[in-house]
Amino acid sequence: MPVKRKYKVNGTKDFIIFSGIFFFLCLWAIKDAWYPSPKVIKKHPQQIEVSFNIDGAIAQWHVAKGDSVGEGQLLVELQQSKMQVDFDAAKKKYATEKEEIILLDFTLRNAKANHISDAEITTLEQRQVVAESEMDHTLEEVNVMRERMNSSGLYSPSKGVVKELLASTYSQIEQGQGVVMIDPKDHFYLFNKSLAILSFFAFWIFLGLHILSN
Repeated sequence: MPVKRKYKVNGTKDFIIFSGIFFFLCLWAIKDAWYPSPKVIKKHPQQIEVSFNIDGAIAQWHVAKGDSVGEGQLLVELQQSKMQVDFDAAKKKYATEKEEIILLDFTLRNAKANHISDAEITTLEQRQVVAESEMDHTLEEVNVMRERMNSSGLYSPSKGVVKELLASTYSQIEQGQGVVMIDPKDHFYLFNKSLAILSFFAFWIFLGLHILSN
């Protein structure tokens, strides 16, 4: 009479260990995918509100709701007409003040060469100091205005899709006010949702193998 063979699957504990690993992996993926912590949201924002760092009036849109955008793509521009007028006036003022300093320097050197009185030389030197201070202040204004003009364009900080336009053409906006809402192209949440589903099925598969092997 033939002897019945008794089959036993080795490594039964491995099945329950893998089942436990996938169970906790599933919980971790669910948390990051559906209930992310503030730290995770900061690193992987679900939406990005883009704003200007200056005040101004919107002149032209370069995107519409639903458009896909790339990192660094121009989204919207502010009106530059008044900025340009102020910038040109500041540059002209700076050029005039620079010419005045050159003339004062020439006059001062001539005065010293011709042995003009100390009082007159002191007066010229004081005028030169004041003029240089005014020119430095004007140069600072020119640089600020140049930076302002360079900031009149708003660019996308990342790849994504335009979810909402938060202002309209010609509307006045303030510094820091949200203008465009972008859904960033970040696969972090999609990856974790997929991982949660796969881990869920893997948990039941290995748990089932453990039960069948006993």
